[in-house]
Amino acid sequence: MYYDFDTVLDRRSTYAAKWDVAEGELPMTVADMDFATCPEILSALRARLDKGNFGYTNIPDAWKQACVRWWRDRHGFEIDPEWIIFSTGVIPTLSSCVRKFCTPAEKVVLMTPVYNVFFNSIQNNGCVPLECPLDDDGSGYSINWERLESALSDPQTAMLFLCNPHNPTGQLWDAETLSRIGHLCKAHHVIVLSDEIHCDLTDPGREYVPFASVDAVCRDLSITAVAPSKTFSIPGLQSSAVIVPNETLRYKVWRALNTDECGEPNAFAVDACIAAWTRGDDWLDACRQKLYENKQLIRAFVAEKTPEIRIVRSEATYLLWLDVS
Repeated sequence: MYYDFDTVLDRRSTYAAKWDVAEGELPMTVADMDFATCPEILSALRARLDKGNFGYTNIPDAWKQACVRWWRDRHGFEIDPEWIIFSTGVIPTLSSCVRKFCTPAEKVVLMTPVYNVFFNSIQNNGCVPLECPLDDDGSGYSINWERLESALSDPQTAMLFLCNPHNPTGQLWDAETLSRIGHLCKAHHVIVLSDEIHCDLTDPGREYVPFASVDAVCRDLSITAVAPSKTFSIPGLQSSAVIVPNETLRYKVWRALNTDECGEPNAFAVDACIAAWTRGDDWLDACRQKLYENKQLIRAFVAEKTPEIRIVRSEATYLLWLDVS
């Protein structure tokens, strides 16, 4: 099936947060695709709209089964449906977990440069971001293991925010790297909250590794936040999932999300999510190819017009991290 990624949408008429800028300005504030969403999702939303009533909504088994199917078939990770909890968004999940698992003034480790809203989720809840800068050798970023262990061994460190794939660098972490992170965290009694919202947006032929899939250690200390929002251009529908294999952690996350009133879906969230995770494969494959082509276009343009700017190697996300120093 043909999918149109070339028609320019006028999003200024939709109250789009990204496009709330002056005429002539390019918005470079939030990761928000300007492609129309997948037609299969639009079809599901129209069918829901035609029901004509938008009351309170439960989470059906079909929602969990769609999530299980997607991670099994797309990412080779077999998830027990009981591990999955609904949340209105990845950031609400991060903030709720900081409140639940960290006491005020405790530290949350961040491997920077990283998504700036991570800092808000930590600081707004009375905790302290502990930066562990990644090493940049000019060709890409890597973890400084000595620096990371020092941060994790701080007695005030309670949690690590892992960005997998990494935003904004587009770094894919391999299984060996993720396992080493997990074992260090276990040794220092640190919970890993893995933001995997960009996991579907890898370059064609490239695949991400779910942190919880690596080994039993990573599985049992992990809270994984995922969503179809970045993948399918539906962040405004506020639909995400939290995957928590450890029963004790899972109960606490469920309590946190319900205490903070971010564990219930709006009337469209479930249908959109099910459609994305059951019928979105072909659209996503076409989207990934288009994003890859766009990246090559930008690389060629920068190389020709502004060669002093370095584009950091990226294998995932629809972002490119530019070194203009």
